[in-house]
Amino acid sequence: MSTEKKPPIDRESIRTMVRQVLRDSIPESVRARIAAEAGKAAASHATAPKLPPAADAAGAGKVEARIEEIAIATDADLAAFVRRLLKLGRDPKQREAIEHGRVTFRLKGQRPSEPARSGGERIDKGLVTERTVAAAAKTGKRLVLGRRVVLTPLARDKARQLGVEIERE
Repeated sequence: MSTEKKPPIDRESIRTMVRQVLRDSIPESVRARIAAEAGKAAASHATAPKLPPAADAAGAGKVEARIEEIAIATDADLAAFVRRLLKLGRDPKQREAIEHGRVTFRLKGQRPSEPARSGGERIDKGLVTERTVAAAAKTGKRLVLGRRVVLTPLARDKARQLGVEIERE
C-alpha cells in the first residue's frame, strides 16, 4: 500500500474538457435542430409566467427581490418552466438573483411556507467543503461566509443539491 499523496483533481479543468468534447462531438446541424425545436415549443406554449417588464429588459440594473407564482400541472408546464429558467440563466443578473435567492418561485395556490432554515452559521476563514454543507443541511442552517472563506466547487454543487443557502459578505 503506497503512502504517497495523489495530486488533487482540478474539477473545473475536467468540466471544461467535457464541454469542449460535447461541443466538438455534436454536429452544428444537430445543435441547430435542437434550438429550432426548443424555439417552436416555447412559442406554442404560452402558459409560462412572464417576467415583469422592468426585469425582462436586458441591462435593467439590479434585479429586485420577488416571488413568482408558477402553475405546474402537466409535464408540458414543467418543460416550459425549465425552458424559462434556462432563458433567465442567460442573463447574468437574473441568474445571480435566482442563485442568491432574490428571485424565488412558488406553486400557484400554495400558501407561503415559513422558512425551514433557522439562523445562519457564520464562517470567517478557511475552506467550506461538501462535509460542511452536509452538516449545515442536517441542522437546517444557512451558511454565512466571510471574505476570506474559500467555497469549493463541489461544496457549491452540494449546497444546490441539498438546498442550503449560502450568503457571502
